[in-house]
Amino acid sequence: MWVNGDICAIKPCHMKAIAKYLSIFLFSVIIISKASAQNMSAVNNMLNRQFMNQQMQMSMLSLNNNQYNRSFTFVVTMADSTQKIVDSKIYSDASLHKAYLLFVDKSYPRSDTNRRKKIFANQTLRISRDLFGGKKVEGIANDTCWMFKTISGPISAYSFLSDGYLPFVALQFNDGPIEKFNEEHLKKVVSTNIDALESARKKDYLKAIQKYNRNLKKMAQR
Repeated sequence: MWVNGDICAIKPCHMKAIAKYLSIFLFSVIIISKASAQNMSAVNNMLNRQFMNQQMQMSMLSLNNNQYNRSFTFVVTMADSTQKIVDSKIYSDASLHKAYLLFVDKSYPRSDTNRRKKIFANQTLRISRDLFGGKKVEGIANDTCWMFKTISGPISAYSFLSDGYLPFVALQFNDGPIEKFNEEHLKKVVSTNIDALESARKKDYLKAIQKYNRNLKKMAQR
């Protein structure tokens, strides 16, 4: 049986012990929380990088599967400004995730491995080909691909391909810089046009850009 004296004698000791363990527990929780926050930040950054890489890989993969990706005669301006005439479609290197043209150097015999060479986008300044009516389409080179302007207007769109609209790789707003395609940025720009925004939300970016450009053209003609 406990008596009042016993309870009063041991209570301060228990309180000190509880306070001590509580302090240790709270300190541990704070340390773990900080570590978790840092780990989550690192995980989020990693996931973002993976997502962007997956987007790029999917876009590059579409080069090999797209029905509009046909073989054409390209004038290739190399990084040293020399030019080559290359009959090729635009291919994608699965391991490097880079676009290339396949150049057949006929100065080598068919049995020579040097006869077929890959010309990667980052080895060039640009490539171009003729269109009907004396016009040309030009692809600007970057580190991974060539960018062909497929839509011109308040919003200009660039594709991996020289024939057809999709997939989009970059956008240009008015006379601003060419920027990597970004869905959220596009939605923000077209948000003043309900129809264009609705198409963007449905991921029909071609219609979204066309509707937005057409609406601005109508407004300018009033």
